[in-house]
Amino acid sequence: MQLTINQAVYNINIEGQGQPVWLLLHGFMGSQHDFEQIKPYLTTTVITLDLLGHGKTKAPLTPSRLTFKQQTQDLAEILNTLHFSSVNICGYSMGGRLALGLAFSFPQFCRQLFLENCTAGIINSQKRKQRQQHDQFLAQKLRQEPLSAFIHYWEQLPLFQSQKTLSPAIQQQIYQQRIQQNPQGLAASLEGMGTGVMPNYWPQLEKFFLPVTLITGNLDTKFSQITQQMHQLFPHSQRFVVDQAGHNVHLEQPQVYSQILKEQQYAN
Repeated sequence: MQLTINQAVYNINIEGQGQPVWLLLHGFMGSQHDFEQIKPYLTTTVITLDLLGHGKTKAPLTPSRLTFKQQTQDLAEILNTLHFSSVNICGYSMGGRLALGLAFSFPQFCRQLFLENCTAGIINSQKRKQRQQHDQFLAQKLRQEPLSAFIHYWEQLPLFQSQKTLSPAIQQQIYQQRIQQNPQGLAASLEGMGTGVMPNYWPQLEKFFLPVTLITGNLDTKFSQITQQMHQLFPHSQRFVVDQAGHNVHLEQPQVYSQILKEQQYAN
Protein backbone atom coordinates (compact mmCIF):
# COMPACT_ATOMS: atom_id res chain seq x y z
CA MET A 1 0.00 0.00 0.00
CA GLN A 2 0.97 3.64 -0.40
CA LEU A 3 0.43 6.32 2.21
CA THR A 4 1.12 10.03 1.75
CA ILE A 5 2.68 11.67 4.82
CA ASN A 6 3.96 15.25 4.68
CA GLN A 7 4.49 15.20 0.88
CA ALA A 8 6.20 11.81 1.02
CA VAL A 9 4.54 8.78 -0.56
CA TYR A 10 5.51 5.82 1.59
CA ASN A 11 5.67 2.27 0.30
CA ILE A 12 4.26 0.19 3.18
CA ASN A 13 3.45 -3.48 3.64
CA ILE A 14 1.27 -4.93 6.43
CA GLU A 15 0.97 -8.68 6.94
CA GLY A 16 -0.67 -10.89 9.53
CA GLN A 17 -2.98 -9.98 12.36
CA GLY A 18 -3.12 -9.85 16.12
CA GLN A 19 -0.83 -8.63 18.89
CA PRO A 20 1.91 -7.67 19.33
CA VAL A 21 2.26 -5.44 16.28
CA TRP A 22 5.80 -5.30 14.87
CA LEU A 23 7.36 -2.31 13.09
CA LEU A 24 10.56 -3.42 11.33
CA LEU A 25 12.97 -0.69 10.14
CA HIS A 26 15.69 -1.48 7.62
CA GLY A 27 19.25 -0.17 7.36
CA PHE A 28 21.04 2.08 4.88
CA MET A 29 20.69 0.92 1.26
CA GLY A 30 17.99 -1.51 2.38
CA SER A 31 14.24 -1.67 1.94
CA GLN A 32 11.17 -3.28 3.47
CA HIS A 33 12.29 -6.54 1.84
CA ASP A 34 15.22 -6.77 4.29
CA PHE A 35 13.04 -8.76 6.67
CA GLU A 36 11.52 -11.30 4.27
CA GLN A 37 13.30 -14.15 6.06
CA ILE A 38 12.10 -12.89 9.47
CA LYS A 39 8.40 -12.21 8.83
CA PRO A 40 7.30 -15.87 8.57
CA TYR A 41 8.45 -16.44 12.15
CA LEU A 42 6.43 -13.51 13.49
CA THR A 43 2.87 -14.83 13.47
CA THR A 44 1.19 -11.54 14.43
CA THR A 45 0.91 -8.18 12.62
CA VAL A 46 4.12 -7.05 10.87
CA ILE A 47 4.63 -3.58 9.35
CA THR A 48 7.54 -2.98 6.97
CA LEU A 49 8.19 0.08 4.83
CA ASP A 50 10.78 1.81 2.68
CA LEU A 51 12.33 4.64 4.68
CA LEU A 52 12.98 8.10 3.22
CA GLY A 53 15.50 8.00 0.38
CA HIS A 54 15.11 4.24 -0.03
CA GLY A 55 13.20 1.72 -2.12
CA LYS A 56 9.91 2.85 -3.63
CA THR A 57 9.13 5.58 -1.10
CA LYS A 58 9.07 8.95 -2.87
CA ALA A 59 9.81 12.27 -1.17
CA PRO A 60 11.30 15.66 -2.03
CA LEU A 61 15.07 15.08 -1.87
CA THR A 62 15.83 18.23 0.09
CA PRO A 63 18.04 18.41 3.20
CA SER A 64 15.17 19.76 5.30
CA ARG A 65 12.84 16.88 4.33
CA LEU A 66 15.17 13.93 4.82
CA THR A 67 16.23 14.71 8.37
CA PHE A 68 16.37 12.36 11.33
CA LYS A 69 13.64 14.39 13.06
CA GLN A 70 11.38 14.40 10.01
CA GLN A 71 11.74 10.65 9.54
CA THR A 72 10.81 9.87 13.15
CA GLN A 73 7.85 12.25 12.93
CA ASP A 74 6.71 10.53 9.75
CA LEU A 75 6.91 7.12 11.43
CA ALA A 76 4.77 8.35 14.32
CA GLU A 77 2.22 9.81 11.90
CA ILE A 78 2.14 6.56 9.91
CA LEU A 79 1.39 4.55 13.05
CA ASN A 80 -1.26 7.05 14.08
CA THR A 81 -2.89 7.07 10.63
CA LEU A 82 -2.96 3.27 10.54
CA HIS A 83 -4.41 3.20 14.08
CA PHE A 84 -1.51 1.25 15.56
CA SER A 85 -0.31 2.04 19.07
CA SER A 86 2.07 0.39 21.51
CA VAL A 87 4.04 -1.58 18.91
CA ASN A 88 7.28 -3.54 19.12
CA ILE A 89 9.74 -1.30 17.29
CA CYS A 90 12.66 -3.22 15.78
CA GLY A 91 15.43 -1.54 13.79
CA TYR A 92 18.71 -2.54 12.18
CA SER A 93 21.70 -0.14 11.99
CA MET A 94 20.23 3.11 10.53
CA GLY A 95 16.78 1.69 11.26
CA GLY A 96 17.88 1.01 14.84
CA ARG A 97 18.93 4.60 15.29
CA LEU A 98 15.55 5.72 13.96
CA ALA A 99 13.79 3.21 16.23
CA LEU A 100 15.60 4.72 19.19
CA GLY A 101 14.63 8.23 18.10
CA LEU A 102 11.01 7.20 17.60
CA ALA A 103 10.87 5.61 21.05
CA PHE A 104 12.30 8.70 22.75
CA SER A 105 10.30 11.28 20.80
CA PHE A 106 7.00 9.37 20.69
CA PRO A 107 7.05 6.88 23.59
CA GLN A 108 3.27 6.37 23.33
CA PHE A 109 3.87 4.24 20.23
CA CYS A 110 6.53 2.02 21.76
CA ARG A 111 5.63 -1.18 23.60
CA GLN A 112 9.22 -2.34 23.63
CA LEU A 113 12.37 -1.73 21.65
CA PHE A 114 14.58 -4.09 19.64
CA LEU A 115 17.91 -2.65 18.46
CA GLU A 116 20.22 -4.54 16.11
CA ASN A 117 23.76 -3.20 15.86
CA CYS A 118 23.12 0.51 16.19
CA THR A 119 24.54 3.35 18.24
CA ALA A 120 22.91 5.93 20.50
CA GLY A 121 24.83 8.74 18.80
CA ILE A 122 28.27 10.34 18.98
CA ILE A 123 29.19 12.02 22.25
CA ASN A 124 32.41 13.79 21.28
CA SER A 125 31.78 16.94 19.20
CA GLN A 126 34.98 16.55 17.20
CA LYS A 127 34.19 12.94 16.32
CA ARG A 128 30.65 13.98 15.41
CA LYS A 129 32.02 16.58 13.02
CA GLN A 130 34.39 14.02 11.50
CA ARG A 131 31.49 11.62 10.95
CA GLN A 132 29.45 14.37 9.28
CA GLN A 133 32.37 15.02 6.93
CA HIS A 134 32.65 11.30 6.17
CA ASP A 135 28.92 11.08 5.42
CA GLN A 136 29.31 14.07 3.10
CA PHE A 137 32.16 12.25 1.38
CA LEU A 138 29.97 9.19 0.86
CA ALA A 139 27.10 11.36 -0.39
CA GLN A 140 29.39 12.93 -2.98
CA LYS A 141 30.52 9.50 -4.14
CA LEU A 142 26.90 8.55 -4.65
CA ARG A 143 26.26 11.69 -6.69
CA GLN A 144 29.41 11.52 -8.81
CA GLU A 145 30.08 7.81 -9.38
CA PRO A 146 28.01 4.99 -10.85
CA LEU A 147 25.93 3.29 -8.18
CA SER A 148 27.66 0.00 -8.97
CA ALA A 149 31.01 1.56 -8.00
CA PHE A 150 29.62 2.77 -4.69
CA ILE A 151 28.14 -0.66 -3.95
CA HIS A 152 31.52 -2.26 -4.58
CA TYR A 153 33.14 0.26 -2.21
CA TRP A 154 30.43 -0.41 0.41
CA GLU A 155 30.79 -4.17 0.19
CA GLN A 156 34.52 -3.95 0.93
CA LEU A 157 34.02 -2.19 4.27
CA PRO A 158 35.23 -4.30 7.24
CA LEU A 159 31.73 -4.09 8.70
CA PHE A 160 30.38 -6.34 5.94
CA GLN A 161 33.20 -8.84 5.47
CA SER A 162 31.23 -11.62 7.16
CA GLN A 163 28.60 -11.38 4.41
CA LYS A 164 31.11 -12.79 1.92
CA THR A 165 30.40 -16.22 3.41
CA LEU A 166 26.72 -16.06 2.45
CA SER A 167 25.50 -18.14 -0.45
CA PRO A 168 25.93 -16.65 -3.95
CA ALA A 169 22.14 -16.50 -4.27
CA ILE A 170 21.75 -14.39 -1.12
CA GLN A 171 24.64 -12.12 -2.12
CA GLN A 172 23.02 -11.60 -5.51
CA GLN A 173 19.71 -10.69 -3.82
CA ILE A 174 21.50 -8.09 -1.71
CA TYR A 175 23.20 -6.63 -4.77
CA GLN A 176 19.95 -6.45 -6.74
CA GLN A 177 18.27 -4.59 -3.88
CA ARG A 178 21.12 -2.11 -3.70
CA ILE A 179 21.48 -1.50 -7.44
CA GLN A 180 17.77 -0.63 -7.69
CA GLN A 181 18.13 2.23 -5.22
CA ASN A 182 18.09 5.90 -6.21
CA PRO A 183 21.62 7.22 -5.52
CA GLN A 184 20.26 10.75 -5.03
CA GLY A 185 17.92 9.46 -2.34
CA LEU A 186 20.72 7.55 -0.63
CA ALA A 187 22.93 10.65 -0.65
CA ALA A 188 20.19 12.80 0.86
CA SER A 189 19.57 10.11 3.49
CA LEU A 190 23.24 10.12 4.51
CA GLU A 191 23.20 13.90 4.89
CA GLY A 192 19.90 14.08 6.74
CA MET A 193 19.83 10.88 8.79
CA GLY A 194 23.49 9.84 9.07
CA THR A 195 25.11 9.00 12.38
CA GLY A 196 26.90 12.35 12.42
CA VAL A 197 23.68 14.37 12.53
CA MET A 198 21.53 12.16 14.75
CA PRO A 199 20.85 13.36 18.32
CA ASN A 200 23.11 12.12 21.08
CA TYR A 201 20.86 9.80 23.11
CA TRP A 202 23.56 8.40 25.40
CA PRO A 203 22.66 10.65 28.38
CA GLN A 204 18.99 9.60 28.10
CA LEU A 205 19.42 5.83 28.00
CA GLU A 206 19.34 5.44 31.78
CA LYS A 207 15.95 7.20 31.81
CA PHE A 208 14.33 4.80 29.32
CA PHE A 209 12.27 2.34 31.34
CA LEU A 210 10.61 0.27 28.60
CA PRO A 211 12.02 -3.20 27.80
CA VAL A 212 14.94 -3.13 25.36
CA THR A 213 16.47 -6.07 23.48
CA LEU A 214 19.93 -5.50 22.01
CA ILE A 215 21.17 -7.84 19.27
CA THR A 216 24.70 -8.02 17.89
CA GLY A 217 26.92 -10.49 16.04
CA ASN A 218 30.08 -11.87 17.57
CA LEU A 219 32.01 -10.98 14.39
CA ASP A 220 31.04 -7.31 14.62
CA THR A 221 33.58 -6.17 17.22
CA LYS A 222 32.72 -2.47 16.91
CA PHE A 223 29.02 -2.83 17.62
CA SER A 224 29.51 -5.63 20.11
CA GLN A 225 31.26 -3.04 22.24
CA ILE A 226 28.69 -0.33 21.56
CA THR A 227 25.73 -2.57 22.41
CA GLN A 228 27.49 -3.66 25.60
CA GLN A 229 27.82 -0.01 26.64
CA MET A 230 24.14 0.57 25.86
CA HIS A 231 23.17 -2.55 27.79
CA GLN A 232 24.93 -1.18 30.88
CA LEU A 233 22.91 2.05 30.70
CA PHE A 234 19.39 0.88 29.84
CA PRO A 235 17.52 0.05 33.10
CA HIS A 236 15.61 -2.86 31.54
CA SER A 237 17.59 -4.45 28.72
CA GLN A 238 18.74 -7.82 27.51
CA ARG A 239 21.64 -8.32 25.12
CA PHE A 240 22.13 -11.22 22.73
CA VAL A 241 25.40 -11.97 20.94
CA VAL A 242 24.77 -14.23 17.95
CA ASP A 243 27.56 -16.57 16.85
CA GLN A 244 28.80 -16.58 13.27
CA ALA A 245 27.17 -13.26 12.51
CA GLY A 246 28.55 -9.83 11.71
CA HIS A 247 26.78 -6.49 11.37
CA ASN A 248 23.59 -7.77 9.72
CA VAL A 249 22.44 -10.50 12.08
CA HIS A 250 18.93 -10.89 10.64
CA LEU A 251 20.45 -11.62 7.23
CA GLU A 252 23.32 -13.85 8.32
CA GLN A 253 21.52 -15.82 11.05
CA PRO A 254 17.77 -15.35 10.39
CA GLN A 255 16.56 -18.34 12.40
CA VAL A 256 18.49 -17.37 15.55
CA TYR A 257 17.45 -13.74 15.13
CA SER A 258 13.79 -14.70 14.70
CA GLN A 259 13.90 -16.90 17.76
CA ILE A 260 15.19 -14.00 19.86
CA LEU A 261 12.33 -11.80 18.65
CA LYS A 262 9.75 -14.52 19.32
CA GLU A 263 11.06 -15.21 22.81
CA GLN A 264 11.14 -11.53 23.74
CA GLN A 265 7.99 -10.30 21.98
CA TYR A 266 5.73 -10.61 25.02
CA ALA A 267 8.23 -9.19 27.52
CA ASN A 268 6.87 -6.56 29.92
